[in-house]
Amino acid sequence: MEEQEIERENREDEEHVIDLLSLSLSLSLRVCPFLICIYFASSSNGSWKLGSNKLGTAPVFSYSGNTGPDKWGSLSPLYATCSNGKAQSPIDIVKNKVVRNKNLKPLRREYYPANATLVNHGYNVGLVFGNAGVLILNGKNYTLLQMHWHSPSEHKIHGVTFDVELHLVHMASDGSLAVIAILYKIGDADPIIAKIQSKLAELAKEVFTNQDQIAVGTYDTWKLRRNTRKYYRYIGSLTTPPCTENVIWHIFGKERSISKEQIEALKAPVKATCKKNSRPVQPLNGRQVELFDEFS
Repeated sequence: MEEQEIERENREDEEHVIDLLSLSLSLSLRVCPFLICIYFASSSNGSWKLGSNKLGTAPVFSYSGNTGPDKWGSLSPLYATCSNGKAQSPIDIVKNKVVRNKNLKPLRREYYPANATLVNHGYNVGLVFGNAGVLILNGKNYTLLQMHWHSPSEHKIHGVTFDVELHLVHMASDGSLAVIAILYKIGDADPIIAKIQSKLAELAKEVFTNQDQIAVGTYDTWKLRRNTRKYYRYIGSLTTPPCTENVIWHIFGKERSISKEQIEALKAPVKATCKKNSRPVQPLNGRQVELFDEFS
């Protein structure tokens, strides 16, 4: 039964890929960059620019089989960085190899309530914002564009995999990217997800198309603004194709809790080949992982 469902979804992917790409081009980069990231290639300075690929040439990817992570780089020239990139994400953060950087400061985030839309990308679900505020790094503003979830976690801490990982995706005016990652373990329900749990249930009832989205209305991001007294920082990449590099990653040292029901709610809308939507950890290749710890 599961094999038949996967085969059916693969056929639907092939039928709808051109429609998906057409829809993606019509959306604003600042509203939903991950819907159109397959159109972008990394420039030498790490910013995004429009690629030269023709409509309909970017293939669908998944997390298993012939379109799984170990095949991403061979699916299209647009995805080549997924295979040949030297600064890929996620990684395993080995505690005794991180370097404490005394020049790092607490992350400064100025988030505020914003209009939001819940979107089913097929490979994950995400909450896309209007004007939700900024992350400020070295005096540079990175606008909060969207957040999405992976289960199990993509990053590991000293070999430990967590139950869920939340990514808060930010982009500066020059196209450079910064992502905050929050790790979860099973426990009490997470209030961040509780706000949209009924909407997730609605999304799961829909037969997947390439335009699945539900208006959430005003979403107050204040619970995302909690001060963090510990985080890891390194330079990596997007964890989905095209695996664009020069992304500034901040992984919080303190995990949050999430209920089993909430994990199932996040998985329910996505395709069968993406229920476990975490990319395996990538080689560090000499990169340095820095640590900010307010108490050390």
